[in-house]
Amino acid sequence: AVEEAHPDVDIYLAALDDQAQTSFIYDANNQLITEYKGIENRVSVSLAAMPKYLQDAFIAVEDARFYTHNGVDLKRIVGAFVSNLTSSSTQGGSTITQQLIKNMTSDDEVTVKRKVMEIFRALEFEKKYTKDDILEAYLNYIYLGQGCNGVYTAAYTYFGKHVSELDLAECACLIGITNNPSKYDPLGHLSITDPDTGEVKTSKDFNKERQMKILDVMLEQGYITQEEHDQAAAEELVFSNPYEDKDGDGEADSTKKKNTVYSWYVDQVINDVIQDLCDKYNWSEQYAKTKVFSGGLE
Repeated sequence: AVEEAHPDVDIYLAALDDQAQTSFIYDANNQLITEYKGIENRVSVSLAAMPKYLQDAFIAVEDARFYTHNGVDLKRIVGAFVSNLTSSSTQGGSTITQQLIKNMTSDDEVTVKRKVMEIFRALEFEKKYTKDDILEAYLNYIYLGQGCNGVYTAAYTYFGKHVSELDLAECACLIGITNNPSKYDPLGHLSITDPDTGEVKTSKDFNKERQMKILDVMLEQGYITQEEHDQAAAEELVFSNPYEDKDGDGEADSTKKKNTVYSWYVDQVINDVIQDLCDKYNWSEQYAKTKVFSGGLE
């Protein structure tokens, strides 16, 4: 007899297909005409297109034993438990796999039952998917500030380049944002004054500190050499400027609400695609519209 999987335990990566992703319309010469960001700015990219530095930085700081555990790191869980008992720390002890599952299920309830369920889900999840599958899914999912979901959009937003072109310093900077986007966003407006010294620290300062910590951890874990570490630490990052006002109207270009009037032929393409999706998949018109405007279509 085949034992039926418990529905609360079985989680599949297909659930991530429902994420809102940016859709694009191209002309006959493959030139981009327009894009639709929908409710989220996200474009998925393969793990092979992500720099090894980016992958290593994330693993080093988030889950050092990612490639050796089976979805759950008991040593880390025990360490977090002891730390929470002996200090004011609130460490969670979750692996990358557990974090991905938590985001996929949107289950934020802080209870022993939820944590136990998360552990069983992680164990089952790693039987179905490879480490690369899990890492790719998470790096395409994480929020990185400035309205960016996933590393592809973040690379363009912060550095104006494809994620594959990021160097070590840039990779460590981006991964640094994940811990707390409101604090570590290098383009953010956070400013905190130390009451004792009077020193003012900005979001960019906090990001630099976090970047340095990640580089130190990568060096300790053998992902980079001392020379690579020192070179990345000394590199002065050049950020894109989302607050730039190119047309001189006194408003940042990135924050403008654009009421785009599409040409008649783009309108017709949109209508045709919506109708085609309804006909082919028997979808409702509303669901087809959602797919067109935030389904990652090209």
